[in-house]
Amino acid sequence: MANEKMEISIFVNKLVDRLKEEKAFELILRDVEESKMTWDQVARERIGPIVKSVFQESFPEVSVKEAVNIEGEGALIKPYKLFGSLGQWPDIRILKPHRIAIELDHSGRKDGNAGSNFKTALAKAAFGYLSGDWDYCLVLFHNHTGKPMKSFLEREKDQRILNFYRENFYTQIFLFE
Repeated sequence: MANEKMEISIFVNKLVDRLKEEKAFELILRDVEESKMTWDQVARERIGPIVKSVFQESFPEVSVKEAVNIEGEGALIKPYKLFGSLGQWPDIRILKPHRIAIELDHSGRKDGNAGSNFKTALAKAAFGYLSGDWDYCLVLFHNHTGKPMKSFLEREKDQRILNFYRENFYTQIFLFE
């Protein structure tokens, strides 16, 4: 279990670093403007290949084609029902060597309060772990409201909650602004 956590942690940190290096979220906004596609569609198209590349570097013994599934690519697998909804269906799914759910979420100028959207994304992702379907859940949250959130996440109460999710629900959220 400790080795599994370490492998997942290394993968997640490499992924977050690569997304920052490649300015993925800035490019998503540009692509949304140019293509008139939704933020979700563009985010999957832009981030999916980065996930696949980092996955291949992190787990070279596993076939990317068999292990990484991005919503909108390949066969559609229907999610299960959960509380009367269509269930937990992450944007990007890593099926092996560890089951990792990656949620892509955002809050923009038209989307209301970034803090509320951030909390909802974190709580929603945790259901993936609680359902038993995923070993680890990751949220990549893009705040493009123009009102930075980072300073709020450094407060003691906020850190305690984020740590609780990480330690008990194996769910972590990363903020990109």
